[in-house]
Amino acid sequence: MELIDMLQRNQLSYFINGFSRILNQQSTPFLVCLYKPCKSMIPGVHRNLQTKLLFSIALRGVLRKQLCHISIYIYSFKVMIHETSHSFLSFFHSNTLQDMLSKKRPRIRIVRRSDKYSQNAEAIANNYDLLILILVRLPVKSLLRFKSVSKTWHSIISDPEFSRRLSLNISGLIMCKLSYQVNKPEYGFIPLGNKSSTDDAPFKYLDFINHSSGLKVVQSCNGLLLCSSSRYYNNFNYDYYIYNPTTKQFVTIPLPSNLQNARVVCRLSLAFDPTKSLHYRVVCVRDPDPWLNILNDPESNYVSQQIEIYSSQTRSWRLSGKPFLSHVNTGFGGGLFCNGTIHWLGAYNNTSFYFNVEDEELRDLPMPPIPDDWEDLRRVLYFGESRNHLHLIEIYRPPTSRFSVYEVESDYSGWFVKYNINLDPLIVAYPGMVRTYWDPSDLNYYAFSIFYIVREANDEESYMLLHIPEKAIRYSLKDGSFKKICDLDANEAEYRSSPALILLAYCCVGEFIQTLSPVSQQSRE
Repeated sequence: MELIDMLQRNQLSYFINGFSRILNQQSTPFLVCLYKPCKSMIPGVHRNLQTKLLFSIALRGVLRKQLCHISIYIYSFKVMIHETSHSFLSFFHSNTLQDMLSKKRPRIRIVRRSDKYSQNAEAIANNYDLLILILVRLPVKSLLRFKSVSKTWHSIISDPEFSRRLSLNISGLIMCKLSYQVNKPEYGFIPLGNKSSTDDAPFKYLDFINHSSGLKVVQSCNGLLLCSSSRYYNNFNYDYYIYNPTTKQFVTIPLPSNLQNARVVCRLSLAFDPTKSLHYRVVCVRDPDPWLNILNDPESNYVSQQIEIYSSQTRSWRLSGKPFLSHVNTGFGGGLFCNGTIHWLGAYNNTSFYFNVEDEELRDLPMPPIPDDWEDLRRVLYFGESRNHLHLIEIYRPPTSRFSVYEVESDYSGWFVKYNINLDPLIVAYPGMVRTYWDPSDLNYYAFSIFYIVREANDEESYMLLHIPEKAIRYSLKDGSFKKICDLDANEAEYRSSPALILLAYCCVGEFIQTLSPVSQQSRE
């Protein structure tokens, strides 16, 4: 029998038993809400039925009793109930739910020992610490709506310290669609985990500010995005922004004052760890002197570089360390942040670097040795992190469908082989992965790219997300099994007449983590 029917027929005992089954089957917390008219307005609720959200609790892990009280008022309103619990909706037929949301219904009140339990519910609602324990377990999107419930809830949810208590769960991957429209990149989304869906996609285009050259994602870091203009705007530099796609907040990152009118290339990276600080830092790598770079050798491929650090706490730049030499092709833009450290890969066989943001120490990052039977031509397939593990995949000529996933040692003394990959069974299942029109010795002979390596708490469940023509594939790192996750658009560049255009449809620009972390306002440590 449907739970909504139980409510309509006042069959309270059946309703309690049914709701208890939900709690037993789910590991996520649930909130049983009590709606009453008040002056505040919840977005999406009809104006005549403005509500104040009080509640009784059916919350696993907070209270020992699974269901201490139910007191429900049902109104005719249009609000996305599923934001509180996707699982709760699964117990309603779609027709019943639609009927409930679209038709006017009389208020139904179900009360069990109303005096005693209403007092308990009110006591819980006024318990600040218990409120926090409940709210930190709710989805971030729901928290944004619940800020309108009351001043108390708004104060709790808006507190920067509260945002630090939210878990850093990855909702999915932000994908950039490769196209010729460089001024307005289009983004896709691949959900990860059972609790994510395509509805969680943060955006299709970056339009938080109207920029004449368009905007693009440079780096993703624990819920915040480092974005830039699609073309350089000031001399040789881009305009940079920090953007929170969950709250839609953004702030402009100014260039160092002594470089704003200089023709110097600045490459920025974001460092943000909300478990350690409410503030983020932006690391800039640039020429040490905009007018006279005496360390540069015109006959060499090495140039001198200088690091500057911007702090969201002080809103200012300062120099860090002395100038250093690097290869001209070292990619210092949008570095990889992991374990409090930013990592930059050197081109080909040149030096790579890592920079500890707290200690402000720059050191060389050793790379895995080149196998004896492979030629001295390296192509990095993947460089990323998951659960504080830094991973690297690189291949050499001739190309191969078998390769290793390296993980860096905790002391950065070197790399070790963490996983061995064999894509031959995948190629048999999807023969389109072989570019038969290419020379088999070419590094692009196999058509695949690596979106992301996902390390799970149980390492046997870790997997790799692959992009093959028109598909996203989940590949088990334990046993090599695979399955299709979703279909992807075909990229026009893959099928045009020019054989030089061999790009797949998407590239991964980073993970999407829902967070309430502020990007601009001052906040306490």
